[in-house]
Amino acid sequence: MNCPLELRNHYRAGKVIPFVGAGVSMSVQWNTGGSQRRGPSWTELVDEAIRQLGFSRVDLARVRATDLQILEYFRLVNNGLTRLTNWLVLNMDAPPTALLASPIHEELCALAKSRLIYTTNFDDFLERCFELRKRKCKAVAIEDHMADCDADVTEIVKFHGDLNHPQQMLLSESQYERRLSLSTAMDYRLKSDLLGRTVLFIGYSFRDPNVSYLFRLINEQFRALPGSSTGRRAYITVPDPSDFEIRLFRERNIEVIGVDGMTLTEDITKLLQEMRS
Repeated sequence: MNCPLELRNHYRAGKVIPFVGAGVSMSVQWNTGGSQRRGPSWTELVDEAIRQLGFSRVDLARVRATDLQILEYFRLVNNGLTRLTNWLVLNMDAPPTALLASPIHEELCALAKSRLIYTTNFDDFLERCFELRKRKCKAVAIEDHMADCDADVTEIVKFHGDLNHPQQMLLSESQYERRLSLSTAMDYRLKSDLLGRTVLFIGYSFRDPNVSYLFRLINEQFRALPGSSTGRRAYITVPDPSDFEIRLFRERNIEVIGVDGMTLTEDITKLLQEMRS
């Protein structure tokens, strides 16, 4: 695995936007009461919704419906998603030592030429890591947060909301469908930020519902990146990518950076180091 030269050049010019998914939060590990814990994955979130709904088997629920449909049903049955967001709060209490020990978060904090970081995660791991490492940052979760920042401040855009603003969180099918109009304040902000920049997706899987939505936005709204030899608008890290994934991503003008599924954290950390070297 090597960082593409053009991606390194874009970073040096201040034109790379890291886009952080659940896989990055999952790399944070800590011990509580003798049990090993980590940041929750999207799959674990949906599994918890299934358990709270009282299904006897998680796998059978997934045969009946997609993840987003399961979360939509949860919202309807419980008149909202509060019970699920409460579970998220309880499972995102990583101590400072765990955050400081996360090599991916350390590298994200070190990206001095990336003054914008986007994330679809609901946790505050990134913001806390910046604060612990004495780096200035500002979380942007709602339109009111959108304002000019000082040159030494990194904006962390919570593209799908966060736990401090649950009304802005995207979890269920209807919430995603409303966002497909690409007409919210966050969508306009992303479209503006993408002008002249490229995106580096880390922590996403091919089946992640966020991926198809975000790639649709990038692919339909933009064409080749100006001033780029490849024209790539985005790069994505994929563990052990198949030809199937590589071809489909390239069709959407997104270059796959293959990483080893057995050394995922180490490889992504190395990629970020190479990009800023």
